[in-house]
Amino acid sequence: MRRRLVLSVLLISGLCLAGLCASDALSQAQRRRVPARDTPPKPVKAPSPAPTPEASPEPLPEPELQDVDTLRIATDLVTVPVISTTREGHYIADLRQEEFNVSENGVKQEVAFFATVSAPFHVVLMLDTSGSTREKIGLIREAAISFVDQLQQADRVKVISFDDQVRELSDFTNDRPLLRNAINKTMPGRGTKLYDAFEVALSSIRNIKGRKAIVLFSDGVDHHSDRASFDGTLHWLDEESVIVYPIRYDTREATARLMREQIDEQQGPQLPTIGVIRAPTTTAPTFPSDDPGNVPTSSQTRKTGPFGLPSASEILRRRSENEREERERENQRNGGRYPDRYPSPGDPRPTDPGNTRTDTRSSGRRAEDDMIRGELDRLYLMADSYLMDLANKSGGQLLRADTLGSLPAAFAKIAAELRTQYAIGYYPVDKKRDGTYRKIKVTTTRKNTSVRARPGYRRPRGE
Repeated sequence: MRRRLVLSVLLISGLCLAGLCASDALSQAQRRRVPARDTPPKPVKAPSPAPTPEASPEPLPEPELQDVDTLRIATDLVTVPVISTTREGHYIADLRQEEFNVSENGVKQEVAFFATVSAPFHVVLMLDTSGSTREKIGLIREAAISFVDQLQQADRVKVISFDDQVRELSDFTNDRPLLRNAINKTMPGRGTKLYDAFEVALSSIRNIKGRKAIVLFSDGVDHHSDRASFDGTLHWLDEESVIVYPIRYDTREATARLMREQIDEQQGPQLPTIGVIRAPTTTAPTFPSDDPGNVPTSSQTRKTGPFGLPSASEILRRRSENEREERERENQRNGGRYPDRYPSPGDPRPTDPGNTRTDTRSSGRRAEDDMIRGELDRLYLMADSYLMDLANKSGGQLLRADTLGSLPAAFAKIAAELRTQYAIGYYPVDKKRDGTYRKIKVTTTRKNTSVRARPGYRRPRGE
């Protein structure tokens, strides 16, 4: 009986102890889940939504490149490249939008777009690889690569080379190794399709708004272009907001020497026969006329040498024409006594006593030299005019590298100017799309500051 009582007491005590333990465990669990009444509940942070492309941080330099690409709309926006310098010629890179004033045909315009000198550039690099570059192509490649390396990292470059073909060696990219490989692909060729190549450059850059430029390395001579023309490319440039930097190099002396060698090689020690002299002329003109817009097309017959210039046979043919015309004039002056200084076989009339073989050879050489000089005068005058118009119409600069050793300095000067160029855009107050040329004037309120910009543009036609 007593033993049974002790067991009952022990059982009751064990049950009470188990209940207390369970109660204590429950209280601790509740304290972990529910804060004490005298402690204010901590606010629960809502989960953040997934970041949108606009809200996410954008790594450099890609955001700026995307910003430029998104401006491929607003066809009425007129963009003006602007270079600002001190009176001493030092570039100014800290001008603000409110310091610029723009007018069109004398009417003030409201600036709607402004790109600072830190905005990325799109640059088309055009390299003339005609026959005159054959001996210097390595130096040209090195200077072009150095130019690309001097641009800002975010700038995008497209490489075009041209001779008798136009080659797009890369698309716009800021991948420096890729651009170096593209430049190293350039090889000298024959002929010069300068106008065709410039049309391709304009077409590739025309829809890009913001800062853009074309850097053209060439002697300016065009021969063989069959799609574009002198006047056509300049007219198109009037409608575009691209600044052009031609780098002119001199090839005249090398070209004249080659033409002289071609003539000597074909002519040999003998003078042209009477059959050659009297041969009728059927070949179409090789060079454009004095009208710059009259550019040869692919349907015209050409007889050219390695540089796209007249071949030896063509120059000899022209020399023969000149000699025949000179004989006719002399016959008229002599009253028709000697209708031909070079009589046909069996002709009883005596030749001119002063017409010795030595004199004839000397006269022929002078005629050849005069022919070469006349052709080159016309050709290079036209080339200089074209390169100057490209620079003046776009607000750029024509640089001269008459020796290829000065080419790196010319490229460096252009790179420095591109790093300090602004772009100003506005929507014209006069919204008529009438095809007229409108004058632009850009000024700044900052003292002792000069501004260079394109002088105007041609308003597109349309509704």
